[in-house]
Amino acid sequence: MTKFKYKGYNINSVAQVGTLEAENYAEAYAALQYQGVKVVSLAPERVSVVKLLTDYLTRLKLGGRWCSVFFRELSVMLGVMTLHESLLTLTRAAAGHVSEKILSDLVETVEGGETFSAGLRKYEIIFGADSIQSIEVGEASGRLQEVAARLAEQLERNYATSRKVRGAMYYPLIVMLAAIIAAGVMMNLTLPVFESFFNEQGGELPLITLILLNGGRFLTEHLFLIVIFILAGMILLAAAYREVEEVRYFFDKLKMRIQVLREIELRNLFSRLSFLLESGVTLDAAIKLSAASSGNLQMRQLLEKIQSSIEAGERFGVALRHVLKDFSPLYLGLIVTGETSGNLVEMLRQCEAMADFEIEETLRALPAKAEVYGTLAAGAIVAALVFSIVLPILNMTNLF
Repeated sequence: MTKFKYKGYNINSVAQVGTLEAENYAEAYAALQYQGVKVVSLAPERVSVVKLLTDYLTRLKLGGRWCSVFFRELSVMLGVMTLHESLLTLTRAAAGHVSEKILSDLVETVEGGETFSAGLRKYEIIFGADSIQSIEVGEASGRLQEVAARLAEQLERNYATSRKVRGAMYYPLIVMLAAIIAAGVMMNLTLPVFESFFNEQGGELPLITLILLNGGRFLTEHLFLIVIFILAGMILLAAAYREVEEVRYFFDKLKMRIQVLREIELRNLFSRLSFLLESGVTLDAAIKLSAASSGNLQMRQLLEKIQSSIEAGERFGVALRHVLKDFSPLYLGLIVTGETSGNLVEMLRQCEAMADFEIEETLRALPAKAEVYGTLAAGAIVAALVFSIVLPILNMTNLF
């Protein structure tokens, strides 16, 4: 997929500026025509590395909760004032804050006649593609206030989930760090003493001692190059994930195999579909919009297959069963029931609640599992160190 930047205007002569993803230029142009946009300019988007780094650093400075707080405040203000007045008020309140420039740009975008979502597109790394897509739907349906409130709730839940995951990882990471530091001290201070002694006596060190000794020596002598290599590898991997579809698909597929990440993706999908259907969007259009806003490439492709099946005449539940082989029968049962009874929106909300419950249950058990695996890994490091010291001591008796 290539990201295209476009400018144009709709049937009401309102300026339309934004980005969309498509396989090629022709597909992007056709998609804009389908949306009723008369295209003035259309070209592949080229984002500079400097802007990417700047936006990422800004995102770190803002913190994980800023987006949810922003949409929460916006939803409250939209109940009593216009979008422009709301953004202007938020900008004045953010004087001197990191977010002041972002909010000022949003105000200028709206004042210039462009859509709110077009302003958000300029900071996609900060707001996220799925949030921007939801705002576009809210603008098109005239329910921007409700969309902002639902977005705030969704972002708050995702933030709380990430906090719990990070919290569960603190203990095993600290244990592993302590074991690694101890290993570094032993390999560079204690084991060389055994090496000198055995060399003087004409003996040979055990294999495990030699491995740790030579490994520690290699790390010490080439530490700077190793750090540079790791950093360069991380940068290249991040660039490949962003630019190469096959790489991104591989990692997104791995994410879908991790239970908590899969349930988060499903929870967001159920929430998005229920809102779109409630807003009067047809089922196939709702699935298409959900696919476009999904940050997971595998989920996007699966939703596109489901949409094609529905357009071919299949029911939603049947399409889910055919495309998602490991889809939970509990979710499937609720969706089939909703289709049959004509109450699909409510059943999707029930699926969202079930996914939320599964996430909470997984997170409740995560700290204990993380402690076990972290302790086992640290124990393996300590055991290797103990054997590397004990075996040379036992072998000393053979030298005399």
